[in-house]
Amino acid sequence: MTTLSSGQLAAVLSLASLLSACSALDPAGLIAASRLDPLATPPSEIAVAVGVPEGLRLEDGDAEFRLAFRGGSAAQVVQLEERADLEIRRAQGEGPAPNTPGEAIYIAQIAPEDVPRIAALQREIRALREGGTEGEGTLAVSVVGGCYTTATPPPITVSTWLQTNPADGFVALTRQQDIARAIGAEEAALMRGQLARCAG
Repeated sequence: MTTLSSGQLAAVLSLASLLSACSALDPAGLIAASRLDPLATPPSEIAVAVGVPEGLRLEDGDAEFRLAFRGGSAAQVVQLEERADLEIRRAQGEGPAPNTPGEAIYIAQIAPEDVPRIAALQREIRALREGGTEGEGTLAVSVVGGCYTTATPPPITVSTWLQTNPADGFVALTRQQDIARAIGAEEAALMRGQLARCAG
């Protein structure tokens, strides 16, 4: 379910097929993921955690939130989508634990100026579903920028977590997904070549 394109490291998730997307999770993780409710959560309260190699640094705008819905009938297809920049910061003792010692965790939230657009889309999707429109909703977080602090760009893996209720904490969605395995070594090498060395 990961949608990857050149220059993007995608962290993943299709709400309609959440469980099948998370084959790397244990049964407890799958149960927790099934309880997420991003459509009913105010966008300002949705939090995302992204894990990347320690040598990859992320800042505001280096990750993007996407919410979409496609459904309807053959005669009338409904397709809705909004994208929003994420404000992102390095985790400082909060959020999920890294999967390995070499994984850096970043916490991201939808930028305040984009919250109204995402909230309007949530309302529209809920209204369609309440009206009987069948379809698939997609929530995706893509790492679209960043820089590296190592001598060369590191091999890229991405872990993702989603939180829709602080009381429940972050729920794992993907665990150190290897981008090279997901899109092929050649495309992954092209993506790594597009990363810049960090200035400081």
